Amino acid sequence: MKRFPFIRAGLIFAVSPLILAFVTSIFQGGSMWDEGGGTGTYIWFMMLTMPVGFVLVVIGLVKWIVSKLRDR
Repeated sequence: MKRFPFIRAGLIFAVSPLILAFVTSIFQGGSMWDEGGGTGTYIWFMMLTMPVGFVLVVIGLVKWIVSKLRDR
């Protein structure tokens, strides 16, 4: 069974709106911070993705600590 990378997935999920705003601003030619232009509104999704990403990172850290303690 392959392990799921909780820490890496949580970090990527938490900053995914920022990455999405950056990529779409490149194609649309606007500023990624401009909320009126359309691409800056993706950053507001970080209010949802940051807590979920934080929970995934915490789960990954707890699993990592438990596995290190069991190996002793």
